[in-house]
This record gives sequence, C-alpha cells and structure tokens, in this order.
Amino acid sequence: MQLPMKAHYATLAMLVLADRHVSREVLPARQIAEEQSIPLQFLTQILQQLRSAGLVSSTRGANGGFFLQRSPERITLSEVIDAVCPANPQSPVDSTASMMSDVVHEVWQELQAQQRATLARLTLAELLARCRDASRVMFYI
Repeated sequence: MQLPMKAHYATLAMLVLADRHVSREVLPARQIAEEQSIPLQFLTQILQQLRSAGLVSSTRGANGGFFLQRSPERITLSEVIDAVCPANPQSPVDSTASMMSDVVHEVWQELQAQQRATLARLTLAELLARCRDASRVMFYI
C-alpha cells in the first residue's frame, strides 16, 4: 500500500530536522526544500501542518526556520503521517456485497493494520540510524 507523496516529503523534511536536532540548528524551509528536492510551496504547507500537530516549531526573522519540538527518539512515523494525511474513516462494507468482497475487504484492513503498526513502531531516530548505516556501506569491485 502506497502512501501519498505528501507523506514522503513530510518524512524527508522531518529527517533533515532530526539530523540537525542535536546541534539545535534552525533550518529555513528553503534549505530543506533544496536539500531534498521538494517543491518549496508544497513543503511550506507540510511544515505548517507539522507545526499545527506539535511536531515542529518555528522562529521568524533572518535567522528563522524550523526545528523539532521533541527529540527524534520520541517522534514516530505514524505521528508524521497523521499530521499531513489525516486518516479517512473506513467506508462501510456494503451489506449486499458478496462473500468474496467481504474477504477482500478484510485482507485490505489487515494490510492497513500492519502498515499502521510499522509506522507506529519506527521513530525518526531509527530512520536516521538506517541512513547512517547505509552511508557507511561501500562496494569494491
């Protein structure tokens, strides 16, 4: 099951901020957009949603920008996704639907539950660790 591009961009932006969390660096939206090739207008909307959800804070002015509200170890991917892609209520299954339709619907619900569990388990810190591990891998020919 694929998440919207908005969720992808939000996660990338949060990872950039998480990477700078220890240094307390405040990043302007423009810098994040350039580093991650995210359209600036779209990123601005995403950052506002993340701020409304209490995941990031911002400062104004020449040295203004965005920073994480909490440590990367305390922010899960499900929080990030929920902030920018609010869950749609489950559409009720048609009571006249066939048994096959019911079974297929149950499978989609199981997949969605597994996806939610994975997102709730993973933190920004864990994703950063994966990025660092991947950057250490070198291939020799």
